[in-house]
Amino acid sequence: MSRVLSEAEKKEIYEHIRQVLSEELGVPLEKIGPETKIIDDLGGDSMLYLEMVEDFKKKYGINIEVRTVGLYLQKHPIYTVGQTAQAVCEFIEKGDKLLEETA
Repeated sequence: MSRVLSEAEKKEIYEHIRQVLSEELGVPLEKIGPETKIIDDLGGDSMLYLEMVEDFKKKYGINIEVRTVGLYLQKHPIYTVGQTAQAVCEFIEKGDKLLEETA
């Protein structure tokens, strides 16, 4: 099922990612921006990405397999908070059709 997110929803997703990173990694919110690198700058790890994806799957009722997310991330690596927000928006908008449309 495809859907299109509004700009407000995209901003909400970005802000939610910042909040999760701040809480999980003990970094002040004001130090987390779109160009902040989650692993290099904040000390996060790949498990944190999976936790955030699971969180958004529940919140937005996304039907996407972890394997699909993994394959997508192999082709489209993400490093920054902004890239993470963009990827999550694509997961929400495309669900399991994600790989079909980017292959």
